Amino acid sequence: MSANPFEMLTERVGYFPGHVNVGLVLGSRGAILIDSGLDTQTAKKLKKGLDAIAQPLSAIVQTHAHADHFGGNAYLLGCWPEAQVYAPPLEEAIIRYPILEPIYLNLGADPLPDLQNKFLLANASRVDHLLPVEGEFEIDGVPFSILSLPGHSWQQAGVVCDGICFAADSYLGEELLEKHKLPFLVDAHETIVSLEKLLQTHYKGYVPGHGPYTTSPQAAVDKNIGLHRSIYARIEEILQEESTLEEALARLCERLHISVENASSFVLYRTAFMGYLAGLLKEQRVVYRFNQNKWLWKKA
Repeated sequence: MSANPFEMLTERVGYFPGHVNVGLVLGSRGAILIDSGLDTQTAKKLKKGLDAIAQPLSAIVQTHAHADHFGGNAYLLGCWPEAQVYAPPLEEAIIRYPILEPIYLNLGADPLPDLQNKFLLANASRVDHLLPVEGEFEIDGVPFSILSLPGHSWQQAGVVCDGICFAADSYLGEELLEKHKLPFLVDAHETIVSLEKLLQTHYKGYVPGHGPYTTSPQAAVDKNIGLHRSIYARIEEILQEESTLEEALARLCERLHISVENASSFVLYRTAFMGYLAGLLKEQRVVYRFNQNKWLWKKA
């Protein structure tokens, strides 16, 4: 086993395996990271790995703006202030103003103290450049391409270099998928479209945000699609009877054997559930109306 905390996949592309995988690309003047992990502790491990190969940090490319993917930025930029940060449109606003994440999870209201933890509220980071929504660009002499993969987050970007696709949270590894009974997303329809798009690609390798590297994501992506469709079916079954969002969510959690015990879990599940309803609405499979000051949902 290598003494390095990272694994190289091609001559200049590798990744730091972990709870959140962080991509590594060797540029002409230094290292380019794809995401930076959850927090300072993770960032220190990344710095140790770069120091071991005498590579200064040249840039960080963000796939999307969830705290566990950019929480290491503040520490790394403190070590290498000249490093440039790239992020997708819209996502960059949350990276610069991380309080927006607990705000949107709290329905736009001032976030409860319980929602202001490192899993939902990272330290702020500057963003120097916007990534193209899709297409080619170059950093430090290295060509990259962006694969638009929205759904888990609004403008989530897959980042491709030397035939290796850093697929962000477009899909979860097979083992992890079993633990995520109601995966977080903002639009289930776009999530499935992105997964189907990923199946049409033919890269040399794939690194998801969470899960193992693979030369073919077919099995994992198929399982992800299957899970999303099964949740669709469960929601439609629940909405045979007209229900409010929270009533339907409670029934879904019961059927999925989910026990919600804190505010963070509740707002994540509620947002995900609304993401599934948004997808079903796009596909004209659910309808809603207002009655006696209640927002009621029903299967179409």
